[in-house]
Amino acid sequence: MISVAVVEDLDDYRNGLVNLINWTDGYECTGAYATAEEAIKELPALKPDVALIDISLPGKSGIELVEYIHQNIPSILCMMCTAYDEDEKVFKALKAGAYGYLLKTTSPADIINAIQQLVNGGSPMSSAVARKVI
Repeated sequence: MISVAVVEDLDDYRNGLVNLINWTDGYECTGAYATAEEAIKELPALKPDVALIDISLPGKSGIELVEYIHQNIPSILCMMCTAYDEDEKVFKALKAGAYGYLLKTTSPADIINAIQQLVNGGSPMSSAVARKVI
């Protein structure tokens, strides 16, 4: 069972990710948070395998959250799941410790596939983001 936490401030998208994860065999959403501050309080105890994190969160940004997780709970694999594909945000997220970077336009099947790739040692990225990195 792959455990996943979701950190996303948009209720509809967060709930959609939670449902996608919980309705997929072999996956479980162990926490869903609207802010980085909420996630910081609970993630150390939950220690999910993966955290899907939006960049633009109220309060601390998703990039700041990734940096916190990378430094304090390195067993959690962070993957950005965001609408932003600007070069600066992509590189800051990767530098902070994100192992993958998906755009919110990614299909549900591809999100699940990316989580699996991440757990298996890969660094999944939306093709537009991968091109920027290359």
